[in-house]
Amino acid sequence: MRGRRGGFTLLEILVVITIIGVLIGGAVLSLGLLGRDAGLDSELQRLQRQLLFARDRAEIEQRPYGVLIEPGGYRFLVFDSRTLQWQPTEDDALARQAWPAGVTAKLDVDGRQVVIATLAGDPVPQIGIDASGEFTAFEVRLARAGIAETAWLRPDPDGALQLGATP
Repeated sequence: MRGRRGGFTLLEILVVITIIGVLIGGAVLSLGLLGRDAGLDSELQRLQRQLLFARDRAEIEQRPYGVLIEPGGYRFLVFDSRTLQWQPTEDDALARQAWPAGVTAKLDVDGRQVVIATLAGDPVPQIGIDASGEFTAFEVRLARAGIAETAWLRPDPDGALQLGATP
């Protein structure tokens, strides 16, 4: 009877290589083929959909909406003409959203960088959507710790919202 010698069989080595290949493939797909962070893109696409929804609501209701960008996420506000104050929306589609772990936001409004901080007192949005459906000029940039690329969202002159990325 032959004794089993130490070492690995060819089949065992192929199984390990296959598992490693699947893990690497998953990592490449989650970051995109060129290192793009799909999580940042999907987060900005969600914000884009919500901004377009809020624009529709502003036009239908004929009252301004706004977005308050905070260190941990963002929330939508609506202007109450009776109290002359910004109020949180009661619409679940415009509920407060949190940035994913490790994601930071930067904001420019009218070409100037805005300091994103937690504010005390009555909330005031940095991004406005007036009753005619026009956005204030803004650019939201998201970045993830450890990745050089940033993804951005901004309105174009035609009123559409553009998505993009910079390396």
